Amino acid sequence: MTKTVCVVGAGVSGLAATKHCLEEGLEPICFEKDDDVGGLWNYHDVPKDGYPSLYNSCSINTSKEMTCYSDFPIPKEFPNFMAHKHFKSYLKLYAENFGLLKYIKFKHEVVLIEKADDFEDSGDWVVTTKNLTSGKVEKRKVNCVMVCNGHLHEPNIPNFKGLDKFKGRVLHTHDYKDFHGYEGKRVLIIGVGNSASDVACELSRHAEHVYISTRTGTWVIQRAADQGRPFDHVAITRFRQGIPWPYLRPFMYHGVNNRYSHSKYSLSPNTRFNGGAVTISDDLPNRILLGRINMITDVERFTENGAVFVDGTKLDNIDVVILGTGFKYSFPFIQKGAIKVENAFPFLYDLVWPADMEPATLAIIGLVQPFGGLPPILEMQSRWAARVFSGNCKLPSASQRLQVVEKTNANLKSKGLNSPKYTLVVFFIQYIDKMAKYIGCKPNLWKFFFTDNALWRKLFFGPCTPPQWRLEGPGKWQGAKYAIEHVEEKTWYPLKTREAGKHEKEGIYDGYISLLKRFLLLVVVFILVKYLFTNGCTTFPVKS
Repeated sequence: MTKTVCVVGAGVSGLAATKHCLEEGLEPICFEKDDDVGGLWNYHDVPKDGYPSLYNSCSINTSKEMTCYSDFPIPKEFPNFMAHKHFKSYLKLYAENFGLLKYIKFKHEVVLIEKADDFEDSGDWVVTTKNLTSGKVEKRKVNCVMVCNGHLHEPNIPNFKGLDKFKGRVLHTHDYKDFHGYEGKRVLIIGVGNSASDVACELSRHAEHVYISTRTGTWVIQRAADQGRPFDHVAITRFRQGIPWPYLRPFMYHGVNNRYSHSKYSLSPNTRFNGGAVTISDDLPNRILLGRINMITDVERFTENGAVFVDGTKLDNIDVVILGTGFKYSFPFIQKGAIKVENAFPFLYDLVWPADMEPATLAIIGLVQPFGGLPPILEMQSRWAARVFSGNCKLPSASQRLQVVEKTNANLKSKGLNSPKYTLVVFFIQYIDKMAKYIGCKPNLWKFFFTDNALWRKLFFGPCTPPQWRLEGPGKWQGAKYAIEHVEEKTWYPLKTREAGKHEKEGIYDGYISLLKRFLLLVVVFILVKYLFTNGCTTFPVKS
């Protein structure tokens, strides 16, 4: 008998979950409370409580080649960093291409997911849904559940002293749409993450003045790296992420701080550079340089018309406070006690499986904060979960999973990292590779080194694009090699809108640059070998 799987949400993760359930011979039933696919990327002009929300100028922060599903590349005509409408179009193309729409019930909200009476024997769940058009409530029994509703719909509103007495307007970035209505206003933005920075830069062109308050500061990187390449094509490679951190750190610091001296712009964090606390913004340093934005320290308390900060400075005549303070996550529709969360740390094995649940028939998809593109990670989580549900992958026992999760929690506590900012953080290549190893689709680099060295060089030195995990094993895709080999072509295609001349000196120096790169590569390889022999290691250490 075919197993049925309830998929909650039809966004990036819900679409991948539905597709991979079908590929594993399962029967998905996807419930989406909105009127179309896309989740967060299904833009609405008016924000709605309980739904994810975007501002109109929002674009993705990772390039299309690093953001696509692994067996469905984004069309080469699309921009490298797509506006929300382009990414929504891509998701719709994905759903149509794989015939997913007929498995999705739109305008249906999942009200409750609870264990069936015979759960200990069957692992089954009872799902209660509500038709938001007719109001009809239904219950159905399913064998498995994949929760794909994301974690960007519940704004985090800190308890700031005096904020309730502030007489101006207060809102969260979740409720911000565009600059209209802010013209000529003095705006204070709390936080300096991606959304907060985007909103600040947009408003700085229309408001009287914008202030950004940050407790810790941030490192700012731009979407375009050296020679205009998408930054993640340079930053997320197997070669680069295989370099031991003590050797990589000074190069990364120089790269991040070389374009803008963060301390001079009042941006630099209070702690030593560690590769974290990064904000992706093309405009923020420029808007600071133009005097349209000022960086200030943490808020001590609010007054009726402004705020006092921890360094004693004071701002008056503030019209609007915008909270860029992130989001909380919870699972109010899942039976109480099914998922344990302690101080924002979810007791989930590899951030997917409730650690102590047996049988493991519920998977959480998308509760991660990666250094890199999110969709490929959500897709791999979905592939893994679908194979576990179909019986083609096995999980450790509940006691073993719990032991691993408790050890991770203790490790974060010992480093002072048990906060929402760190508990969901994963590293793109390492995390996907880990799940790919469970599935059996991790690319065998040694094999390609000897059988197809040209492809190996792209796998190791080039951007670690999602089709790498479709070269072999379950879910192998025949187009994977072609997709990897044509990353460069697809990256520059949308920019070729006129015949551009090549400066003579570019050709002159190309050869020297190539030689320099090869020399530096030899130096790095020498350092790595020396490091391994000195430390008695047989594998490269990776961040975890």
